Amino acid sequence: MFIGFFFQWIMCPQCMHEPISVILNLGYSLMLGYGLFLNGYLYDKIIVRFVSWQNSPVKSVLIAFGFTTLYSGVVIFFTNWFWFSLIQEVPFILFLKTYPGIWVTEFIILYLITMWFYARSFFMEWLSEVKKREALKREALSAQYEVLKSQVNPHFLFNSLNVAASLVDQNPENAKQFLHNLAGMYRNILEMQDNDLVSLDRELKLTSQYLWLQEKRFGKAFHYSLPDENLSYYSIVPLSLQMLLENAFKHNFFTMEKPMNVTVSLQDGQLVVQNTRYKTNENVESLNIGLENIRGRYRFLTGRDVEIINENGIFEVRIPLIKNLMRNDQ
Repeated sequence: MFIGFFFQWIMCPQCMHEPISVILNLGYSLMLGYGLFLNGYLYDKIIVRFVSWQNSPVKSVLIAFGFTTLYSGVVIFFTNWFWFSLIQEVPFILFLKTYPGIWVTEFIILYLITMWFYARSFFMEWLSEVKKREALKREALSAQYEVLKSQVNPHFLFNSLNVAASLVDQNPENAKQFLHNLAGMYRNILEMQDNDLVSLDRELKLTSQYLWLQEKRFGKAFHYSLPDENLSYYSIVPLSLQMLLENAFKHNFFTMEKPMNVTVSLQDGQLVVQNTRYKTNENVESLNIGLENIRGRYRFLTGRDVEIINENGIFEVRIPLIKNLMRNDQ
């Protein structure tokens, strides 16, 4: 209505002194404005699902402006026909010949406003993407910190060195292999922590080193099984499997009479991690912190969720694997 009032003042100053003319112009502007305003509503409800300013900016521009042109052309045509032919009884052919500037002006104004809204939409999506990536970086750093903290804490080192010391007398070769795996595990953690994705084979290599160390520590109170096929064509978020296993040892109680079994397998494009779980009196929220970190990272990278099942004494986590992607560890 403001735009219509402004253009009436520019193009027909004498009409500003005619109340009927001003009212008719405002009514016309109101009808045209509401019709065009619905463009944004329909765009948000229907078209936006086919638009991705981040992934396909050129395609998004073509779709957005194509839809705007088609829809707005219909609205402008219908509004002018309705208002001038039916309300003011001006022959529509005569209107087209006499006032072509009205159509051009309306489209120019429409595109100027539309470009502003689309630019804003692009900026907001870009800003949202930046925030998501920053959140992912923080979560990744948090995950790396948690893994490193759990591995370098005095208890883990104390227990590992105790096991190594006992093996020196009993079996020097095993002691040598134990220290070799311990050093290799730390080396792999440090090498993988800066990557967004690593091959599943490499993550499983780290897992094998870690579980082997734990098996030497707990003996018959702990058993594990890992897949043995070639899984290099899958990628995974680094240290995610490591965090799950840390949770299994940290939030579980097991003995030789009630051993903990850990099984890692591949099922339907998912990495399935299972462990027997015996209830403890600890706060369950502490278990969820690491899991929520992993879920957030996978939700961002794959759009899929990490499934968690805790029933019948079995704690199961299903991680969606990323197939045929370029990996940062190669």
